[in-house]
Amino acid sequence: MKSLTDRQKQILDFVINSINDRGYPPSVRDICKHFDIQSPQGAQRHLNALEKKGYLKRDARLARSLSVTALSASMMPAAEKPEWIPVVGDVAAGAPILAQEDIVDQIPLSKDWLGIGKDYFFLRVKGDSMAEAIQPGDLVLVERAQTANRGEIVVALLEDEATCKRYFPDKNCVRLRSDNPRYDDIVVANEFKLLGKVKALVRKYQ
Repeated sequence: MKSLTDRQKQILDFVINSINDRGYPPSVRDICKHFDIQSPQGAQRHLNALEKKGYLKRDARLARSLSVTALSASMMPAAEKPEWIPVVGDVAAGAPILAQEDIVDQIPLSKDWLGIGKDYFFLRVKGDSMAEAIQPGDLVLVERAQTANRGEIVVALLEDEATCKRYFPDKNCVRLRSDNPRYDDIVVANEFKLLGKVKALVRKYQ
């Protein structure tokens, strides 16, 4: 384990606490404001050092891509360790598309966000049929479930394709409704399978 300077340890604790308390990591701007760092480059130098020492990992393409590594997680009390939620592919909010059941990433979430004994996964949304509630590129947090309440936003499997819509069961069929009036309802019967209910989303702002 490589040693940390006092400031590096403070910033690492700040990142961990943000993930635990809010369910997502701080931005560079958040770090600058909290520690009264005058320039983003100053904060970036500390983050670069923490990444090089193996405590953090980042995706340079995303604004809030900080996540803790197993090394950082080992420093956290058991009750504070976040749950790592897999990102398993794409889901359509428009015409259905194939959802590949491959884990392409993992995102840490505070356990306060999650129900006890429940199973979750993230899917990235494509299409605009659920705008304004869900935008293209959003990551939806899905709770695996076989039932849902009328009007809830769900992820459904139609044959081998997944789609995100509002759920309206009828006597002999299920109606999947878009929030965008440009899209017609999808009416299904035997070919329908409920994958889960959308509980939250993560959105990147430009």
